[in-house]
Amino acid sequence: MTTRTTFEDRLLTELQGEIERRESAPVPAVRRALLTGRRLALAAGVCAAAGLAVVLSPGTPAGSAAYALERHEDGTVTLTANEQYIDVEDQRELARELRPNGIEVEVQILRPGYGCKGDMVLWAHTAKGGVVPLFTFQWARKITLHRGNVLVFVNFNDGAQPHKVDVYPTEADVEPCVPVKPTPSGS
Repeated sequence: MTTRTTFEDRLLTELQGEIERRESAPVPAVRRALLTGRRLALAAGVCAAAGLAVVLSPGTPAGSAAYALERHEDGTVTLTANEQYIDVEDQRELARELRPNGIEVEVQILRPGYGCKGDMVLWAHTAKGGVVPLFTFQWARKITLHRGNVLVFVNFNDGAQPHKVDVYPTEADVEPCVPVKPTPSGS
């Protein structure tokens, strides 16, 4: 289970803070009857329960804020990226969540300055005339995964920068990332 706070947790915390602020602030007698701590606590509880019910309902997206999973009756799982980058911790959590569906996830972390052999590398010139590699993160917003598929994440700079995501039909089809230190052509 991830330690990241969910929307429902943040909402509940914010509502509880609002209850405390309103109870400690002077409120005219007419308004006090409408905004009692008990009523606000009840509203906060109802919101939290509704949010939890949505998260736990079968067939609804699950996971972290970075991604959502939707399991289908035919055994497929739709992975939707909610953020441009899914950090390494969330990638590993995703692997734990997909394993029961027969879907493997590989999380590869490359040392700083390295890329995968054969990847296209774009080069840029620095203000001092140096040449540096620019990498683009390749991410499809929605991916449908089937039993036996392998989802591969490649991360740069010791996991500080996600790079690309590939899906392979089976473990035998996975093209391994061979780490290389890219050099600009013509150097």
